[in-house]
Amino acid sequence: MALTQGKHLIRRLVSTGVPVTSIDVLFFEDELKQLHWDVTDSRELLRVIHGDIRDEAVLDSAFTPDVVGIVNLAAVSRVLWCLENEDDCEDVNVRAVDMMLEAMKRGGRDPWIIQASSREVYGSQDAMPVKEDAPITPANVYGGSKARAEKVIERHVSDRNSDGRGTPLQAIALRLANVYGGENDHRERLVPSIITQAMAHRTIQIVGGSQNLDLIHIDDVIDAFVLAIGRLEARKRRVAGPWPFAKRRQGQFEAFNVASGASISVHELLGKIIGITQSASPLQTIPGDNRFPDRYLGDTTQSSDVLNFSARVSIDEGIHRLATAYLLHTVDYLERKIEDKCATKHYTVEDLLKLNGCSGTIATNGPGQTGYLYFSDGQFGWREALEPQIWSFEVDDTSGEDPVFRCRSGDEYFEILEDGQARGEGETRFKLGLDPATGLVRMLTASTGRPLLNSSGEGKAQRLFRLTPICCADKEGPWPFFDQDPLVSAIFDLRSEQSHDILGSSRPKTLCTRLVSAKQTAQKRLDYLASFDRPIQLENAPLPTGLPAQWRLRDLPTCANLCDHPTICIDTGDCMCAQSACPPTSRFPFASTANLPVLSYPRPTFHENQTLDPNVLVDQVNRSSWLNVLRPHAARYLGRSPSFIQINLTRLPDDIQNDRDMNPETYDQLRSSLYGCFSADSALERGVKIVSDGYSNGSLVFLPYYQALFHERGQPHIDSWLQDVRQHRLPTDFDESNLIIPFTKDWGACNFWERDLFTMREHAGAGVTRAVRKGTAWSVMGDLNVKCYRPDQDIVIPSRTCLQEHLREHFRDVGHVRPIRQRTNLAAFKGSNWGQGYIFRQKISCHRPYRQFSGSKLEGGGSMPSHWNTDTSSEPEGEHYLATLNDYHADAEDYLATLNDTVFCPLPPGITGWATRTIDVIYSGCIPVLIGDQTHHPFWDMLDWSKFSVQISEGELDRLEEILLGYTWSQLQQLQTNLMLVRDAFLYPSEGDMDQHFRVRGPFFFAMHGTALLKQTKFPL
Repeated sequence: MALTQGKHLIRRLVSTGVPVTSIDVLFFEDELKQLHWDVTDSRELLRVIHGDIRDEAVLDSAFTPDVVGIVNLAAVSRVLWCLENEDDCEDVNVRAVDMMLEAMKRGGRDPWIIQASSREVYGSQDAMPVKEDAPITPANVYGGSKARAEKVIERHVSDRNSDGRGTPLQAIALRLANVYGGENDHRERLVPSIITQAMAHRTIQIVGGSQNLDLIHIDDVIDAFVLAIGRLEARKRRVAGPWPFAKRRQGQFEAFNVASGASISVHELLGKIIGITQSASPLQTIPGDNRFPDRYLGDTTQSSDVLNFSARVSIDEGIHRLATAYLLHTVDYLERKIEDKCATKHYTVEDLLKLNGCSGTIATNGPGQTGYLYFSDGQFGWREALEPQIWSFEVDDTSGEDPVFRCRSGDEYFEILEDGQARGEGETRFKLGLDPATGLVRMLTASTGRPLLNSSGEGKAQRLFRLTPICCADKEGPWPFFDQDPLVSAIFDLRSEQSHDILGSSRPKTLCTRLVSAKQTAQKRLDYLASFDRPIQLENAPLPTGLPAQWRLRDLPTCANLCDHPTICIDTGDCMCAQSACPPTSRFPFASTANLPVLSYPRPTFHENQTLDPNVLVDQVNRSSWLNVLRPHAARYLGRSPSFIQINLTRLPDDIQNDRDMNPETYDQLRSSLYGCFSADSALERGVKIVSDGYSNGSLVFLPYYQALFHERGQPHIDSWLQDVRQHRLPTDFDESNLIIPFTKDWGACNFWERDLFTMREHAGAGVTRAVRKGTAWSVMGDLNVKCYRPDQDIVIPSRTCLQEHLREHFRDVGHVRPIRQRTNLAAFKGSNWGQGYIFRQKISCHRPYRQFSGSKLEGGGSMPSHWNTDTSSEPEGEHYLATLNDYHADAEDYLATLNDTVFCPLPPGITGWATRTIDVIYSGCIPVLIGDQTHHPFWDMLDWSKFSVQISEGELDRLEEILLGYTWSQLQQLQTNLMLVRDAFLYPSEGDMDQHFRVRGPFFFAMHGTALLKQTKFPL
C-alpha cells in the first residue's frame, strides 16, 4: 500500500488489530513514529517493506503465508505527474499490477485484491451522475492507465476461472472521486494546495477554474475500503467451505464508485477555504486544457446497495476538519520549536575565555556614547555603523576572578587616558563582569576598578557592553556569542527602522519573539474553528479581484520562514508571508524522473564514482529537464509552452528619445565604467522592441528607463517621463497596473542611491517612486526588508555583469564547465568588504579549522583549500587565498579560472539583497551558498533555487566548511546539473545579437513569463 489513503487505511486496520504488511517507496519516519505513538500494538502489527512494487524480490518477500488480501494503492496518482512521464505512469499503474498478481500466483497464494482506481477512467461524460456502466473513455494518460489496470485484473480473474485449479481470484476496483482530507497528503493536490497556501496567505494557483468536482473525504474513502475488504472476505469464506462439500465458485471482478454524490465548483471551494482560513491569499488562474476533465458527479447507488457505502462527511465538515488538523500540527510544531530554541541561556566565564584570539566588534548603548567602538585620526569613540571596526580580542584567565580583556586595532590598543596622559600611557586592561542571562559584560579598569563610560548622571548602574566575535581563526565552532550579533539582526529583522537595539537584539531572540506570537496567532485561529456550530456550514468568502498594489497585505513587513514549519511561514498575524528557498517536502517518490524519457524503476542510480567521469556534467545535463528546476506553479504554466504576453514598447519624451536614437552606444554598450555594467535595462528594452505590438486595451506597456545612466547625469526623472507618455502616447483610461519599468541600479524602484542601509531605510520610507506604484518593476532589488522591493508585484532580474563576455567565452558551453568533483578548491569568495554585506564578508573570510572534521560526507573535501579575501602574506602554510579583484578585465581570467576550480561559492548579501558575483558563480558551475533568508534572488518567483544552491543561516558561518562537507559528491553533481539547466536565465545577450533573447531561456524569457503570471493573479482588497 502507498500514498495518503494507504497511511490512513493502515491506521484504521492496525487500530482494530489487523496485521498489515506495507510496501512503500516513501514512508516518512515521523509518520511511522506518530503511528507507533498513537496505536500501541502497531509495532507488532505493522510490517513496513521499503521498496518498489516493480521489484520482484520485494513482492516475493511481502507475500508471506499469512497474507489474505491485497489493497493496491501504489500509483502515480496525479494527472499532471502522468503527463510529465507517460511511460513511467504506465509502468507503475499497469505493469506493476500485473507483476503483483503474478507474484501472488507464483507464491501459490490466493488472496483477493482491491484496486484503487479513479473516476478519471470515465473521462468527460455528458450524463451526470456517472454510473459504473458508463463508457470508459479516459481523457488523459492517467485515466487510461487506471482503466488498463482494471483490465489486467479482469484478465487474471478470467484466467483463473478458466484454469479451474486453486481458489478463484476475487477483485474489486474502487473508482475514487477527488480524495481530500489527509493532513499528510501531497501538497500539490487541489484541496491541500489551496488550504495550505490560504493559511499562509500565499498565492493560490488554479488551473482552468471552471471545474465542478465530486470531492470525497479520506475518512469516507477508508470506510469504502473496509467495506470492500469485508465483502471479499465474506465471498472468500463462501468459496472455501470444508471439502468435499465446497462448491467451486467463479472469481468475480466488480467496480464501484466511491464519491460523495455532491458536486462543488472550484470557485465555491475557494470561497469556503478562504472564508474559514480568513485568508488574504492572491488567486492566480492559468489556462486549463481538455486533458483535465472539469465536470464529475459520481453515482453511488451501486456502492450503497452492494457495499452499504454512503459518504458521511460533507464538504464543509471536511474542510473544517482539515483546517483544524493543519492548525493543530502548527501549534504543536511551534510549541516544540519554542521549547527547543527559546530556552534561557546561561553564559559563563568559560565563554568569555574562548574569545581570546578572536576578532570582533564592541558595542554599547547609553547616554552620550552609543554604538560600536572605533579608532580614527588618533581618537577612540563610539558610533552606530553599518561597517563597524573589527578589533582583536585578548582575554586572560585570572584564576577565578573576572577575566582581563584587551582589544586592539592593528597596533593600537584601546585605552582610557587620565588627565595629563599621552597616547600610549593610558589603561588598556579591563576586567570583564559577565551577566550570565544576557552575555553582556561590564568593563572596569583593571588597575582602579573604574567602570568604563559611566558618567555622573548614570548613578550606580554600570554600563553594559556586547562583545561579538566575527572570526575566531583556527577555533572550532560554534563560537560563543557569534549568533547574537545585533548588527545582523538589524539587517535581516528590521524593515523601516533607522536604528536598532545594539545590546538587546539578536536573530535568535527575534525568532523566539516571532515563534511565541505565531503560536498565539495559530491558537486564535484554532479557537475560531472550535467556535463553529454543528453541523458545520461554511460561508463563501468573496474571491480576490484587486490589483497587486491594492493587496491588503502589501505594506506589511515580511514574515520569517523556517523550512521545517508546516507551512514554512511564521505567520504572526502582522506580517506578509513570502516565497522561501526551502526545498519542498516531496511526497511523490518519482519526481526526479519527471519530464525525462526514463523509468523510475529500476531507479536511475548515480554512484559517487560516476562523478569522476570527465563527461559526467554534459551527460547529466543531456538526461535532465529544465522544467524540473522550476517552482511547481511555474512548471505548470511553462509546461504548456505559452506564448509571450502582449506588450507594447512606448516612446520616451521627445528629447530623451531623440538622444537615445542619436547616441545608441551611450545607452546600449556594455562598459566597465560606473554606469555601463548596469545596462540590463537597454538589453531588455531591445527584447521588448522585437516583440512589441501596437498598443491595445489591456496590453502591457514597457517604459524604458536607464537608471544608472541618468543618475550619473543627475536626472532621475522617471515620474516626469511617465507623465509625458501618459499625455502623448497612451489613452486617458490607461491602467497603470499594466506598466513595466526596468530598474537596474542598486535600490531599484526607490530610484535613488545611498550606500548606508539605515540611511536608505529613512529615505525609502515612502516606498517606490510614484511612476511604478501601481505597475511592475523589473528590478535588481530583492531585499525583503526594504520597501523598494514588493514581492508578488515586482520581478527580480539579474544585473548585466561586466564579465558577461568573459563568462560567455570561458564557459561557452557545458563542456567547458568543470564537473564538480574534478574541482580542487572547496570554497572561494571574492568581494570588497563594505556596505550591507560588510559584516557577512568579514565572517566568511575567516580561517576555520575544518580539515580534521570527522563528520564529512564529501570524500576528500576536508583536504581541499578554501580561498578568501585576505593578504597572501599572512597565508597559513599550505593555504591559498584569492585576493580581491578590483579590475574586472585585468584579473578576469584568473578569477574565472578560480571559479571553475571551486566547489562552493558563498554569496553574502549585497545592497540589492544579493550581488552581481551571483551571475559569475552560477554561469561557472560553482554551487552558490546563499547566506541568510531575507533575499529574493533573480527570478525567485519562477526558479526553485533550492535545486541549484545551498542556503545556510548567517549564525552558522562559524561552521561554514563543516556544513558544506555534509553534502555528498552525487548531491553536488545534481545541484551543478540543475545550475547548467537554468544558467542562461542570468546572462544577457551580447551586443549585436539581441535575437538571442529568443534562442535561449534568458532573462527576457523569465521576465516576460513571470509578468504574465502576475497579470493572471488577483489580490484581496
